[in-house]
Amino acid sequence: MKNGKFLEWMSFNGVEIPRLPFGTQIKITITYEERDFMSGEEGIVWATYDQHQAETIQNALHAQQISGEIHTTKMGRWRLYLLSIPNLPDVEKAIDFIWRDNTGMRLEPDWWYPANGENKSYNKWINGGSV
Repeated sequence: MKNGKFLEWMSFNGVEIPRLPFGTQIKITITYEERDFMSGEEGIVWATYDQHQAETIQNALHAQQISGEIHTTKMGRWRLYLLSIPNLPDVEKAIDFIWRDNTGMRLEPDWWYPANGENKSYNKWINGGSV
């Protein structure tokens, strides 16, 4: 929504709204709380809708001698599998390996793809670079 967008007060159908004098200005603020599952906050370095993907990444991290744990959370109607690194000094190494460093897995989050679509970056990595 653009800053300064005008909404017709009476267009809020089905909502109990008071009558306001002509010319009254109302300011509405819309906020959102971003849940960043890739920042390392609280040890969480990755989230996916696919349990198999979470387990595969966990095993790949284990091969890099980085221990990870998988937890679940709900986001709306979706179940997310969160990959958490309990050893805080390993968090940055895990992030680098999973998505940030060009020599790592180079994954992109599931939600960067169409809903219910496949994670093409994960499929590319799992298939040795070709999708």
